[in-house]
Amino acid sequence: MADEQCLFCMIAQNKIQSAKVLDDESCVAFLDIKPASKGHMQIIPKAHAPIFLDLDEPTRFKIFNIALNIGQTLIKKLGATGVSYIINEGVGAGQRVAHASIHAIPRYDKDEVSISWPDKQMNQEEFIAYRDEVISKVTAKAPSAEKPKEEKKEKPKEDIKLKPRVPRYW
Repeated sequence: MADEQCLFCMIAQNKIQSAKVLDDESCVAFLDIKPASKGHMQIIPKAHAPIFLDLDEPTRFKIFNIALNIGQTLIKKLGATGVSYIINEGVGAGQRVAHASIHAIPRYDKDEVSISWPDKQMNQEEFIAYRDEVISKVTAKAPSAEKPKEEKKEKPKEDIKLKPRVPRYW
């Protein structure tokens, strides 16, 4: 379902002009209007979703595969020496439009595009404390609002199966 106020939903519905390079039943890829470099594109779902986890899994896989294919095409066809794939989710991460998107930014020698952060220097003791804190918080189970139930035998975890890549569009 589209959000009538969302810029990317309006692009997906052809209500706003854009330079689309791909438009299918579930996603759109278009040139960024303020490109970081020649060929900078955004890949978005047609369904409104502020973050990727709000999308169904097949759509997520498809968008990521399309972004990878576009990146390789930018290297082959535009002579880029690499590609930066960027996902910004949330205002704190720099997301400007509350709609899931992947930036595919072709990189060129001396392109003056900067994607960096300051290196935080830590000694071994500081790193161990940092590691222990982050890992304990990330791996801790979320508190449950329900009363504990009988322990169930865990089902064996299934191997993660990679989905086949979507066909190249170029």
